[in-house]
Amino acid sequence: MAERGIRIAKTPVRFRLAPLFNMSKLPKIAKELAEKTFKELNSPKTSSDSPNISSKSPFRIPALEKTSRQSPQGKSYRFSAIYRNAVALRLLVQKFTKILNSQKHFRFISQINDAARSVVANIREGYKRPTTKEYLDFLGYSQASLEEVRGDIEDAKDDGLLPSKPGSNLTDIGIHLKPHPYHPLKSPKTSYDPLGEIKRVIGEIKGEDLSYEIFLELINKTDYLLKRTVEGLQTKIVKDERVKMNQKLETIYQKHW
Repeated sequence: MAERGIRIAKTPVRFRLAPLFNMSKLPKIAKELAEKTFKELNSPKTSSDSPNISSKSPFRIPALEKTSRQSPQGKSYRFSAIYRNAVALRLLVQKFTKILNSQKHFRFISQINDAARSVVANIREGYKRPTTKEYLDFLGYSQASLEEVRGDIEDAKDDGLLPSKPGSNLTDIGIHLKPHPYHPLKSPKTSYDPLGEIKRVIGEIKGEDLSYEIFLELINKTDYLLKRTVEGLQTKIVKDERVKMNQKLETIYQKHW
């Protein structure tokens, strides 16, 4: 039995095991096998062994890089609240930078416009990536760019370039971030533009109408949506991989015990 356990432990493992089961309840040979595998992978046996690992956090599995997700249809991302907010933020940043001195603040204008554009572009590109892992990566890039925009907005306020108007909000300038009941997959041939109305409203806004509070509200709401989307995808990945891993363990148990 000992030799058999060692042979199983040396089977190539392509992913990092997570704390899916209670070691104390396993047969002795299974416990030895699991402990040896965890040691070889340099992975803690329980989430309590490492403060950086949570039972709710997605464990790293390189195989996920090859996990295909359902093929995205058309440009459905355009109907998402995340994309709508990101587009609105980019257009408002442009409105704001146009009232600044282009020569004196050239570097700042270029930097904040590029960061705002990156938030949109990464959502767009990530949506069409073939794997969930890649999609999550690009959403992470959007989050990073959004944080860069936040920092630039805070700097603009501190430097006196952007006024602070306590109490001001998006509705004051006519922007209402409400979902539209239209469903793109049910009526794919329609010419409805989900961003048409918000673009029209922003087109009528003056740069002088913007404030630190308005930008902060839009950034916070966009950040919240990005976080929820990432968490949702990670939860689904973990759930699917736990099922696969339990099935593999069950197969091993049935074969050797």
